[in-house]
Amino acid sequence: MNEMTRTSFSDMGHPDSIDFAIDAAKAAAEAGALDEAVRWFDLCRTLLTTSAPAVKLKLRLDANMQSIAEEAERCHEALLKRSATHDATTRMVIIGDSLALPRPEEMESFPACLDQAYPGIVLNRLQVPEENKKASVWAHCQRYFTTNDAVELLQANSDVLADAHVLLHLGLNDAALRMFMENQRLAIALLPPPISDKILAFSRQYRREIINAFPGFCYVPVAQYRANLHRIASIAYDAGAASLTFTTVIVVPWKFWPATPGVCHNFTTYNLAIMDVAAEVGANVLDVDRLMWQNNVARTLNKDGMHLSPVGHELLADAWIKQVLA
Repeated sequence: MNEMTRTSFSDMGHPDSIDFAIDAAKAAAEAGALDEAVRWFDLCRTLLTTSAPAVKLKLRLDANMQSIAEEAERCHEALLKRSATHDATTRMVIIGDSLALPRPEEMESFPACLDQAYPGIVLNRLQVPEENKKASVWAHCQRYFTTNDAVELLQANSDVLADAHVLLHLGLNDAALRMFMENQRLAIALLPPPISDKILAFSRQYRREIINAFPGFCYVPVAQYRANLHRIASIAYDAGAASLTFTTVIVVPWKFWPATPGVCHNFTTYNLAIMDVAAEVGANVLDVDRLMWQNNVARTLNKDGMHLSPVGHELLADAWIKQVLA
């Protein structure tokens, strides 16, 4: 890059600087300089947020967060409405991501669809009127939720943990190797289509090379993940939780491995962190990964290989109940 190029690039704004960077990435890749190409791409995705109109990007981020938060609150309230409020004999708290929710297309049958997801199944299993059993399920299950979010949530709602059996079913969003952070993904929509199309095409074509060059590009690095688990355990025990259970992350099927080098190793690293921290703090471990694979993932998981099928939801619900209440 000569002096004139550097000066011209520094004077560029949004979206020209992004267009320049992705064109440079493509040119380098076509010339066989893949190391240079992926670094141009990394600059491009950095510029997605640093050069974007701040107000427009914030509006998109806020709208996206409001949408998924409203869905989580809707499910939370529906389960609470069916729970025993003041006289529950068993209290359960579930903190999860999209794996604890019906799939988006299933939400059309809300609230009936909640009976097919494991928080609803847990409540139904424990509410036995003829035996005068009364249970409550306080669940916060939100798409794209991470342990960073869980720490913040539990710090603000620690009172719900008292005398409750607590299930933390998070990790997929923390650990998954990404092409873009969430704010970068939303910032792409602010670009003219010809530029956004080039960025997405490059990320698909050179996914392996990008991940190899930036293997730790994920929402929550493993060191922070460990710290979050410790903090969540501290909050739960200080609040008087009856038990705390961490779940393992389901390792994606092998068909996804070639396009995402290191994915199995990465997920296993997070699962080892879960087991290590659980041993350190005295938490239970519910090995959801082993549970689903031992019972045939064709039955227990959806076609995407990550989200639970109705069978998977029932297996998880029954395994947790057996673990903490048997």
